[in-house]
Amino acid sequence: MPKEQFLIAMRFLAASVSIISAKDSSGKSYAMTASSVTSLTIDPPSILFCVNKEASIHDVLEKNEPLCVNILSKAQQEISNLCSSKKLESQRFKNDFWDVSNTPFLKNSQSNIFCIVDETISYHSHKIVIASVLKANSAKEFNTLMYADGGYLN
Repeated sequence: MPKEQFLIAMRFLAASVSIISAKDSSGKSYAMTASSVTSLTIDPPSILFCVNKEASIHDVLEKNEPLCVNILSKAQQEISNLCSSKKLESQRFKNDFWDVSNTPFLKNSQSNIFCIVDETISYHSHKIVIASVLKANSAKEFNTLMYADGGYLN
């Protein structure tokens, strides 16, 4: 199947917008916007997401390393754009959106899901990351930022 046909079809798959965040061993913070995030199992609680091998966070996401899946609220389009642009990568943490005291996480998100990497699988241009959930915090009401057809949904 031609790649273009697949990309067009996937535009119709609406997804919540998340940011994966982590620190490397020297304490440098990393973040990337992701729409390919899904729950994997409930017992034990686990989550799965995909990371392009070209992403700066790629090498940080190794077995037993902590990370946070930040499910964004509708008010967080700006940080979504910052974390999806290679050109703006140096600006990702130059704001007050973050708590970087331990595993970096976004304040005021719809949810923060703190995890530890359990397994990674290389697949062509991406790494599939399976992470065990340690704890999760969520807002009381649904206000999730959604993405489909090449843009954010209202």
